[in-house]
Formats: sequence, C-alpha cells, structure tokens
Amino acid sequence: MKSLLLENIKIDDSWNDFLATKKIVKILHCIEKEIYSDINEFTPTKEKVLRFFNISLNDVKIIILGQDPYPQKGVATGRAFEVGVLKSWNDTFNNISLKNIIRSIYYAYTGEYQKYNYIKNEINNGFKIKQPDKLFSSWEKQGVLLLNTSFTCELGKSNSHAKIWEPFTIELLKYIAKNNQNIIWFLWGNNAINITKNIDIKNKLVSMHPMMCYKKQGRENDFLFGKINHFKETKNIINWMGV
Repeated sequence: MKSLLLENIKIDDSWNDFLATKKIVKILHCIEKEIYSDINEFTPTKEKVLRFFNISLNDVKIIILGQDPYPQKGVATGRAFEVGVLKSWNDTFNNISLKNIIRSIYYAYTGEYQKYNYIKNEINNGFKIKQPDKLFSSWEKQGVLLLNTSFTCELGKSNSHAKIWEPFTIELLKYIAKNNQNIIWFLWGNNAINITKNIDIKNKLVSMHPMMCYKKQGRENDFLFGKINHFKETKNIINWMGV
C-alpha cells in the first residue's frame, strides 16, 4: 500500500530504489501510524511533508539541513527555513534564523555585516534579492535541497516528532550521500551535525545554527561571523540572490 504522505507527489525516478525497499515502506507506515493516530494536528500539510521527492537527486548540488518545521499553523512549507506566510521582506516576521540567513547572504555579496533592518532598507533601494515567496523555489530550481531532519511536528510543539522521523531520515541521508557524492552539505547546528556523524559525506560546510549569531572569541564556526561563509563559498554554484 502506498504511503499516504506520498499521495499526489510526482516522485522522480532517482528516488525509486530508496522508496521501494521494504525497510523504508515499513518505516513510513510506522510514521503515519504515529502522526495520524495523534489527536493533535501536525504541520506542514500532508502534501508538503515529502514534497522534495519530486526533485531529481541527480540534479542536487547543495543540501541545506535544518531541524524541523516551524510549529505555527500555515508557516511550514516542506522546505527548510522557508516561511510560508511571508510575501515581502517588508512584512513583519519573527523567524530569527531566516533573518540571519539574509544577513549572511548580504555579507557574501557585499562583504558587509549589517542588521536585518538595514538590509531590508537596502532591498527597497536596489539590493536585488528575490522576495521570500520566490527565493526558496529559485534555490530549489538551481539544485538546492532544503531538508529538515524531522519532516513534521505537532502544532505549537517544536521537535515533537523528531524521534518518529529519525530512522527514516538517517536512511534517507545515507541514500543521498551514496548516490550523489558531489553534493555539498550545509550542516547548521548540532542537530544536523549529530544526525550525519556516521554518514560518509565527501563535501560539507559546518557551522553553528543560524538561530543564534554572535561575533566573539570561541565562535569560529558561528553561522554569520565565523571563518567560513557558506554562501560566499558556493556563490559560483548557486545564485543565492535568486535574480
């Protein structure tokens, strides 16, 4: 029986061997039993949970590995770090990670560290970056796979489904690493680092999580102020501005 979470997804052929294994079929059915038997609603909506299977693994150049979906209703999109209710950088939002991602991209292209509000004004005055409802899909089309290690969570409860998804995620990441060894992995924070520690990854850039960024001694791996800016290192591969 086909997984409920795979209904209405046009699965690319590059994932067929992974999804056809008895182990993965069993794991997915166990996940569904857990999340559908819970009386509480989960996020994102069903059709967005495993949306990435419509992308060819062969075309992936970079993986950004997040933790779990935003727990607020309607915010998670199935793409890590994308804020679904955000249409313009002028909109008010509280997702610190996304603000620091924009700050890091701004540094990659200008060499300047600036506050988000400063950058927002620069966007209004000609700094060209796609609006938030278009930016992540632009990255995806260029070969960026935006994965969380947990693909759902209970509404209002971050990380609530982490243990439910862990067996699936480990097998998925192993399959990706084995079948496309050219991918560069962005591992942001302890969650991404720990879940990949026993996986043979050829190319990776590691930093602290974008949620907390500080410029001070001892934070050489800071997402924003660390020695390596992931967007600067790869802007010859991906147009992070999306334009």
